[in-house]
Amino acid sequence: MKIVNVIGRYCLHSDFACQGLIEKGLIKKRRSLLLVGGVIALLTSPLAQAVTLAQATEQAITTNPQVLEQLNQKLSRDSEIRQAKAGYLPKIDISAGYGTETSDNGSTRSTHFGHSRSMNRQEAEIVLRQMLFDGFETSSETQRHTYRSQSAQYQLVNLSQEISIAAITAFINVLRTQKLVKYAQDNVAIHEKIHDQVELRSKMGADSQGSLSQIVGRLNLAYSNLEARKNDLKDALTDYEKVIGEKPKEALEEASFDLPLPKTYEETLDKALANHPAIKAAQADINAVEMQRETSKSNYYPDVELQLGSEWADNQNGVRGHDNGHYAMLNVRYNLYQGGADKARATKDAHLINEARRRKEVTTRNVVKAVDIAWDAYESSSKRMDFLQKYVDSTVKTRNAYEQQFRIGERTLLDLLNTENEIFSAHSENIKNYYENILAEYRVLDSMGALLHELQLSVIDEKNEPYIEQ
Repeated sequence: MKIVNVIGRYCLHSDFACQGLIEKGLIKKRRSLLLVGGVIALLTSPLAQAVTLAQATEQAITTNPQVLEQLNQKLSRDSEIRQAKAGYLPKIDISAGYGTETSDNGSTRSTHFGHSRSMNRQEAEIVLRQMLFDGFETSSETQRHTYRSQSAQYQLVNLSQEISIAAITAFINVLRTQKLVKYAQDNVAIHEKIHDQVELRSKMGADSQGSLSQIVGRLNLAYSNLEARKNDLKDALTDYEKVIGEKPKEALEEASFDLPLPKTYEETLDKALANHPAIKAAQADINAVEMQRETSKSNYYPDVELQLGSEWADNQNGVRGHDNGHYAMLNVRYNLYQGGADKARATKDAHLINEARRRKEVTTRNVVKAVDIAWDAYESSSKRMDFLQKYVDSTVKTRNAYEQQFRIGERTLLDLLNTENEIFSAHSENIKNYYENILAEYRVLDSMGALLHELQLSVIDEKNEPYIEQ
């Protein structure tokens, strides 16, 4: 829907002498509107390069400290995958030593050196160990950390979507309050013009002092409404700075929505339950804990290891000369009892699995609630658009009719002022609902978990390459 400014300036009299008196300075023409529009002029100047909604949202994502914190968590879990996979590879240890050894044994006592003998001892060893079977511990740990990395990735996408919808909300709120300030300025301008005309009529004896008091009161109400809208704009700019990272330095491009939306609530809910990153993260957490349980089961199996080694030694155990050797061993280790620790660990993992499943249920309910709220807001704002536009059109027609009737004395000034206030209210509600409808459409995408994908916004990964959630 295109918002059209139908509020125009008009004259209460067809007598051109009235305008002539204003131009000659016999009646003061107010210039307050030249001063209140500084912020609006800056943010709506056609000469400025407009900031788009996508640009502001991308800036919010890429600079948000929470997103960067979550990114580092994801990267750390990727390193844990590589750490777990190291269990498949051989381990090589090398050791060497040099020092003095004193020995008292059968070998030394049989020599002429006496009971003990001291010599300079030196030795070196290299050992290669290759895991052949560890009860599936390495494979289970690798899969567990893979699921944990997937969970961190989905959490990163979900957090980025939360920041995105917050940025879109802040962006649209600035546009909305700018428009409301503009209409409040127009409302003040109209009331100032009516005031000047009534003041002239009063001086000429055509209007009573009561009429002048009425317009003075309504004019002050218009000033009050303008100040309230200007304060709302300041608040909106503060929220924008909080989410985006800085206040807009250029004008904001008008927001719109031209992305595909599901046609029904049921379709929206089905897509949300199937694709929402928060649900996927919860499922990945369940998978990770299940793999942790598989890791615990590895203690019930023996460990089988191939060991290859070479030893070099001189002057050991009181015998002068070298003692070298090479060996190849197949080692088997099997724990028979560990004080009940294995059983307790299995019980703990079972409870953690149940905890993760309950957490997914909570997440699923939250997603369903978000879809309900977003879809209801979208439907409500869409239905109100036509009603509010008709409301605006009818109030404008009423005001135009009242203006004509006022000129011939069939309507009072109070009637005319009431229609102006109703027009102001109608336009304000129309503007609010217009932007609420745009925001509601984006919130439907957000509730589905498809906001980043539809906007084609990226999440930074460890290579600083874009990640787009599919």
